[in-house]
Amino acid sequence: MNKQEYRNLIDRFYEYISKFRDSDNKLCNMLNEKLEHIKRVASNAVYIAKNERWSDDDCLIAEICGLYHDIGRFSQYKNYKTFSDSKSINHGQEGYEVIISNNLFDILDDKDTQIILDAVHFHNNLNIPTDLSDDSIRFTNLTRDSDKIDIFFMLTESIKNNSIKEHSDLLWNLPIGEPNPVIIKKLMNNSQALYSDIKSGTDVCLLQLCWLYGMNYKSSLTKLKENQTLEFLASLLPQTKEIQDCLEHIDRYLGRREEKRGGRREKLKTEN
Repeated sequence: MNKQEYRNLIDRFYEYISKFRDSDNKLCNMLNEKLEHIKRVASNAVYIAKNERWSDDDCLIAEICGLYHDIGRFSQYKNYKTFSDSKSINHGQEGYEVIISNNLFDILDDKDTQIILDAVHFHNNLNIPTDLSDDSIRFTNLTRDSDKIDIFFMLTESIKNNSIKEHSDLLWNLPIGEPNPVIIKKLMNNSQALYSDIKSGTDVCLLQLCWLYGMNYKSSLTKLKENQTLEFLASLLPQTKEIQDCLEHIDRYLGRREEKRGGRREKLKTEN
């Protein structure tokens, strides 16, 4: 991807979402928040790519993957008035179809087109297909990391600003409550929890902590550490021995990953 193609794709993205603006050229609050999320994910993607020392061209592709990853959210919300895939459509699949049907990538060569399409299509899958090209896997994993980093960010910002009650959707409108033993078991086994495992707001936090096992790039964990994201997330959890055991288990896991890169980290803990 060259810089002219990069600039053109940015223009095309904003031209597409302009279809969802009202007569005052404004997006509704939900779509505007989604746009802000998209921009942060694109920024995260560039951060990771640069810190992983990818080429300048790859950094451009990384940003475009981040920018387009949730393009399916706009038509999803317009048609279904929800961002819940389980109640509407798969927004990754929708984004893939939006790009194809609107010929948004017709200026790119086939290789770059397929890389970005795959990143959009599979960024929200529990697991990505194993038959993708090496480059598609690389950029899809980067997009997935970038997306998760911002979901962590949105939740922790609500905690820091003491506005979690106003953003209860981040906890699925569920009370903190007792953790689901199924999620506890998966966390302790270094496994990914499922959305269907969620029974309480505590489970939402624990599911997100399980995402740490699926982070693909060291720079992704560095970004989370810089933002003190994990510490804030841990502070929201109940002060029980079971939860503390989970946090200590995650500490040991992260410590092993840090040792591989010569770093150190502070232990996670619930608030006293």
